[in-house]
Amino acid sequence: MDSQTIDAVAFRDGQRDQWNTAATGWRKWNEFIDRATGAINNRLVELAGVTPGSRVLDVAAGYGEPSLTAARVVGPEGKVVATDISQEMLAFGRERAAEAGLENVEFMLSDAISLDFPKESFDAALSRWGIIFEPDGEAAAARVRGFLKPGARMAISSWGPPERVPFLAIPMGTAMRKLDVPPPPPGTPGPMSRPTPDAIGGLLEGGGFSNIEVEEGEVTFEFDTPEEFTQYMKEIAPPLTAMIDPHPQEVQDATWAAITEAVREQASDDGSVSLTSLVLFASGSA
Repeated sequence: MDSQTIDAVAFRDGQRDQWNTAATGWRKWNEFIDRATGAINNRLVELAGVTPGSRVLDVAAGYGEPSLTAARVVGPEGKVVATDISQEMLAFGRERAAEAGLENVEFMLSDAISLDFPKESFDAALSRWGIIFEPDGEAAAARVRGFLKPGARMAISSWGPPERVPFLAIPMGTAMRKLDVPPPPPGTPGPMSRPTPDAIGGLLEGGGFSNIEVEEGEVTFEFDTPEEFTQYMKEIAPPLTAMIDPHPQEVQDATWAAITEAVREQASDDGSVSLTSLVLFASGSA
């Protein structure tokens, strides 16, 4: 997306506020999220070529993944620097690292475009559904590339197209229809801004990376009831709550109820809901 089409500073400020608020929900649901996304963390670490002793940069690490996964691989001789725009998410990441006994992770407050490290100071870089929120993702990727040793890999992830990502498409689509909100322009920063191999690979290519590879994965989220799904999304998904929260309370309530009913259509006979969504991985060499 052309960075001139939005106010990048205001956009980042909004992101910071939204994710600081969402940190409470991520604390509540972190074990659930970890169970569903553990394979994604592992694959990103593999694609980035992380090995014992590596120095790793995690961009937009949030609550500390795949930072903690990488920290276990690099061991005491390595180091992971986890960066994020949200102080509250980072604070939770520090708690998680301490609970896991990981002393080789440093948490740093910074948006992706403002990162500043010595040239060639990292052996690998990661970003799990993170750099795709940056208004100028290509410029941020180029900045990260300068911190990597020649030939080092960066691995990132995005979500696929809406029809392949029901856990986001159902609530977002339902809310947009209920509130009469038009879809965002293609490329608008957010969870589904890079939904194709060309789009996610292009972020790294635009940042100057080479030998780019893109592959698919899946994440399955399982909920006991449609109501549990709605509560989950209400507490962990800033792009969705940012759309709904400005409206009067009765409109908010009606929108969340509509989301619950839309998800109920996907429920099994026992009322449980299992939603499998497409993940895209892209990796490239500095």
